[in-house]
Amino acid sequence: MLGAYPVSRKFVMADPSVCIGCKTCLAACLVRHDVSNDVAVPRLALVTTRTISAPVGCHHCAEAPCADACPTGCLYVDDEHVGVHPDKCIGCRNCVLACPYGAVDIVTRPAPPEPAPSPKAEDAATAPQAAGEEAARIPDAKATDKPKPSARDRVRARAKKRRSTVSTVVKCDLCIDHADGPACAAACPTKALRLIDPQMLERGKQAKRKAAARAAASFATITLNADLDEER
Repeated sequence: MLGAYPVSRKFVMADPSVCIGCKTCLAACLVRHDVSNDVAVPRLALVTTRTISAPVGCHHCAEAPCADACPTGCLYVDDEHVGVHPDKCIGCRNCVLACPYGAVDIVTRPAPPEPAPSPKAEDAATAPQAAGEEAARIPDAKATDKPKPSARDRVRARAKKRRSTVSTVVKCDLCIDHADGPACAAACPTKALRLIDPQMLERGKQAKRKAAARAAASFATITLNADLDEER
């Protein structure tokens, strides 16, 4: 029954018989995601062999193994798609290993620069340093001695170094925030990319069932009136 699964769930699939490998879909996907707070990377991967050419992307599985493998909830499943919470990604790549289509990737990029501190914050930060310099002026202090960093300072330094990069899950999001739908399907010059939805799957199943029933006519025990077939 059609109501047994979310009616709105869709995915993009390529028809290798008409794909010409022009990579227009990849360019359209990159342009769509070349905006602030996003990663300008195509969410499709073009696969070519001696016999086929087809871009491969996320199928937005109802029981998504990538979301099941994610330990932080970065990947989630709703009635429309498999989505991403970018701020929860830790770059573990469990999703990359779990995806059966190879349609998930991790992009690591430099972290955005930290905002410059305000003058008041700078004064507050330099106050302890000034006090330390005053204490260093006592006669018995050695001006050449440099204090060793404490264990807490070393932990903070390592954490700051780790934050110098940010990892983000990159996968098809169906251009869900755009009314015109997936940019890749709209840009394909040969219409090789199709937006598959449950209704389209149901129509395909019905057509195959009718074809199978007509093929069974050869086993009929009496002659059938082919003129009554509505699709002749």
